[in-house]
Amino acid sequence: MLAQNRPMPSGLAVRDVVGFGRHPYRARLGGGDPEGPAAVDRAMRLTGVADIADRAVDELSGGQLQRIWLACCLAQDTGVLLLDEPTTFLDLRYQVELLDLVRDLADTGDIAVGLVLHDLDHAAAVADELHLIADGRIRACGPPADVLRAELLTEVYGIAVEVDHDPRTGAVHVRPLRRRAREPVPATGGEP
Repeated sequence: MLAQNRPMPSGLAVRDVVGFGRHPYRARLGGGDPEGPAAVDRAMRLTGVADIADRAVDELSGGQLQRIWLACCLAQDTGVLLLDEPTTFLDLRYQVELLDLVRDLADTGDIAVGLVLHDLDHAAAVADELHLIADGRIRACGPPADVLRAELLTEVYGIAVEVDHDPRTGAVHVRPLRRRAREPVPATGGEP
């Protein structure tokens, strides 16, 4: 599980933190994990952090740390991956790469992936099925095109929302309209 808030280890190298994901495979009293190094290397390669494997984690950016924690999850070689806001702190490139990786893992890796995402376009791009939750209740579930409907999103979020479908790809695109688009901005008393 990749939680939103994680402790920040100090004085450890990236490879060591990713290696935490192998904890379930280690025997008691410091026993070995013969498949561990290969799993850690694979996870770092998949998340794009292999080139910083020997750097101290307390020297890294938030986006790099996010990818390292994902690598830690992948090193577990588990059949279920739960991710809470995995694109947090990532720039556009790494958001896309992470979502592509998650989609690939779900498609080819025999891994069930559960994601919590607040970016509805990201959710639509990566999910087979969405659950729209509001006030602690599931308001809708199903394929993205069925759940991400303008009238439902407008009701849930309390602002006007438009939903478009890309004619080329069929992808759902959610666009909130400015809440104050029709209200004039009050004058500040000075010249513009």
